[in-house]
Amino acid sequence: MQIFSFSKFILFFFISLFVFSGCTVKYVADYDASIKEETLQIAKKVDLFWGTLIDTEKGQREYSHFKNEYNEIESDIRILKLKNNIRAFNHISTRQVSVALDLWIEDKKSHKKKNSFSNFLAKRHRQQFIRLFTAIAKGEEEKNFTAISAK
Repeated sequence: MQIFSFSKFILFFFISLFVFSGCTVKYVADYDASIKEETLQIAKKVDLFWGTLIDTEKGQREYSHFKNEYNEIESDIRILKLKNNIRAFNHISTRQVSVALDLWIEDKKSHKKKNSFSNFLAKRHRQQFIRLFTAIAKGEEEKNFTAISAK
């Protein structure tokens, strides 16, 4: 004895298809153009910081000359982390900004301790931050493409 006839199965299939086709599960934060723009502005400050440090004579690279910029950029990164953290389903972006903050604080502590910074490390850290902020900005932009393709 068949519980479902073929016609009932087809009817059930089409009703299910209709009901579930409008439902999507979203585990990614919404795109926020202001977050992307802020990321790029911070990246610009960080790049300018390293460029200025590299252009400064080695004997004049004392931490005290760069303390204000370190603190300002650290604050900017902290605010960006906070903005990312309060957005639902935004764990990856929050983690990326946390990495940037950790690296920035590490560089600040190292500079303060050694009271100098080598050209080699400054150039290397400049590139590291460029790659990191590029990934953060691309991740935010990908949320825009995800939202567009979901429509």
